[in-house]
Amino acid sequence: MSLHRFFGGLALPALKPAPAAVRRLPLPGQLRVPLLQHAGAEAEPCVVVGDRVRRFQRIGRRAADTLGADVHAPAAGVVVAIERGPVAMPGTPDATHVVIAVDAGTAGVGSSGDSDSSEDARMPALDPQATPLDALRQRLADAGLVGLGGAGFPTADKLVGSHRLLILNGAECEPVVACDEALLREHADEVVAGGRLLARLCGATRLVLAMEQRMASALPAVQAAIAASVDGGAEGRMVELALLPDRYPAGGERQLIQAITGEEVRDGGLPRDLGVLVQNVATAAAAWRAVVHGEPQVSRLVTVGGDGVSHAATFDVLLGTPASHVAEAVGGWRDEATVLRAGGPMMGVALPHDDVAVIKTTIALTAWCEPVAPDAGAGSSAPRSPLPCIRCGDCANACPSRLQPQLLHARLRVSDGGDLAGALALGLGACIECGACDAVCPSAIPLTAGFVAARQSARLGQHQRVQAEAAKERFERRIERLQREAEDAAQHQAQRVKRVSGAAAAALAKARSKRAGSGSAPGTADAPPEGDRP
Repeated sequence: MSLHRFFGGLALPALKPAPAAVRRLPLPGQLRVPLLQHAGAEAEPCVVVGDRVRRFQRIGRRAADTLGADVHAPAAGVVVAIERGPVAMPGTPDATHVVIAVDAGTAGVGSSGDSDSSEDARMPALDPQATPLDALRQRLADAGLVGLGGAGFPTADKLVGSHRLLILNGAECEPVVACDEALLREHADEVVAGGRLLARLCGATRLVLAMEQRMASALPAVQAAIAASVDGGAEGRMVELALLPDRYPAGGERQLIQAITGEEVRDGGLPRDLGVLVQNVATAAAAWRAVVHGEPQVSRLVTVGGDGVSHAATFDVLLGTPASHVAEAVGGWRDEATVLRAGGPMMGVALPHDDVAVIKTTIALTAWCEPVAPDAGAGSSAPRSPLPCIRCGDCANACPSRLQPQLLHARLRVSDGGDLAGALALGLGACIECGACDAVCPSAIPLTAGFVAARQSARLGQHQRVQAEAAKERFERRIERLQREAEDAAQHQAQRVKRVSGAAAAALAKARSKRAGSGSAPGTADAPPEGDRP
């Protein structure tokens, strides 16, 4: 299919592991399962310390009337702690973790568990074609399914509404990350079937599977899966295949939409404004397994790489597995490794330590000996100290959001007082934090870090304003309620007084009437008693 070019971007080295069969990572002795693995609020624990849990059992429930997702036990065992700790998400927030001591009989086996389905808590299988759409969406919600390639937005919520186009995003584009290529290589049939399922749920009449040109190892499997779905008479639309140029960030949602449709999502808008929905290929496969096999999301493929490990590989990892346990499968981190990221070198989240667990959105664990620019390659020299901006414009040419990073940087400079409002007016909110400006900056200015901090400050300010408005609204509602209750009480008291006064008046009138009616007959009222008569 013909493609359109998106603005900006970079050609980056792949640095990906050689194509090889995905290995199932042995289970650790203990799983630390965060109740926050998704956009929105963390789930509420529905187990307590000492509970025995089965594989696939719900251990965290989405809070009522909030954006969020359920969380399930990846393996059978005993809950030994419920405690807080850092989560591998932007900002590295703290969240509640359910700590499960894995049953001795299963510790050490593959991450897929290999257990008898009669011994786990999987849900009944559903027919993806005959089951009503509402029941299918509820199944995805019950399975705790979220987007597995980005922010982890709950899938069932994202499917609401009607869309003309569904794009299955298999474009990793970032260096090192290779989990989607491995998935397409080994489970392309599930991705295609899951894509058709999601297209039915969102009403899309067009379905496109997008992958990079350099993902050659997966291409034969994808083409065979698409052909098999047509030959098998699968219901629904044809699956189109889009081979994207190897240009970062081709896997970004907005860049992907522009490359396939030629349309741009406006600033402040959403893909659904164009009738487009983007879902990761891993999300499609997980949706298929949730419906057809009744399996909640409890594992994912994770790439381990970077110059801080001896070799890179992709593993099938249970959610809640500590990063340190994943590292053991590749011989551990190198002694020179100084930075550990959940994700690739461009958009990955720096982790405080390697006890942080793999979660639904963890596409990779990458260790680095030095925080070098990704285009410099592994083994390059130590990073340079930032120099003043020379206004070369390279960052603007690389920015896929058409921003002027040098102007944003100037607005946000602390020495100039930090004009956040001015930066927002220049489009700071449209930054996708891809790091392309950092990679090309000849002065080695950490532009993205400044933009991330400013956006977080803006979000915090917005959150505080929302809270303040909510508090003001609650206060005003309380005043209105107290006034209404006072008025109701006064009205009730007036009615009571009126009723009492009316009853008293009626009683007095009745008494008078009774006295008047029971008085002596005329002419005898003053007659003396009979004994006193003469």
